Amino acid sequence: MIVYGANPVLEALRSHPRRVRYVAFAREQSGRVQKVVAEAKAAGVAVRVLSTNELNRLAGRGVHNGIVADLAEGAYVDFDDVIADEATTFVLILDGITDPQNFGAILRVADGFGVQLVVVPAHDSAGLTAAAVKASAGASEWVAVAQVTNLARAIETLKEKGYWVYAAAADGDRADQIDFRGKVALVLGSEGKGVRRNVGEHCDRTVSIPMFGHVDSFNVATAAAVLCYEVVRQTRT
Repeated sequence: MIVYGANPVLEALRSHPRRVRYVAFAREQSGRVQKVVAEAKAAGVAVRVLSTNELNRLAGRGVHNGIVADLAEGAYVDFDDVIADEATTFVLILDGITDPQNFGAILRVADGFGVQLVVVPAHDSAGLTAAAVKASAGASEWVAVAQVTNLARAIETLKEKGYWVYAAAADGDRADQIDFRGKVALVLGSEGKGVRRNVGEHCDRTVSIPMFGHVDSFNVATAAAVLCYEVVRQTRT
């Protein structure tokens, strides 16, 4: 898989250098690219000098900022293994997030707020693609992501492990009036349809973000940030 941009390449080198087959960069280097290339060399990763046209082709016209890396495909973690670990207490479940930009932004939120596992369905969902990795600004290299065939079944498994599962919904209880201490799983749905009914029915409670302006909703990544912050505010401060 080709990832592109200074931050995604740098985080790949720092988190999983053995997955990086090579780093390729343009002849005219910015200071940021020079730093990434230096780290690649220090990690023993092969480096190549390519033309801008060659980088454009590798990046599929994505904004590469003069540097790309070829990575072995990122492995999804095993859902059951991660939740079996008692240290795992904060899970984010994404129901129908198909836009890689949104998915990448949510992974950045997950890393920032210490989410230990992000769960996505195996079908009809964005995955760990180059576009999502770029949008995450490298956070995808640090966040555990599991694919499951059935979200409802995964939610029931979490509940058996002692998690309280909250589905984000406009008519839910205010997030600042919910006690999020303990094991928590947040479920976020697509911007258009929200959490699907057959998924929401398995959740313990619905949660909403109080709004005081003229619009009635946030972008899903922004909503993820607000809700994750509230969980962290209550449990880790």
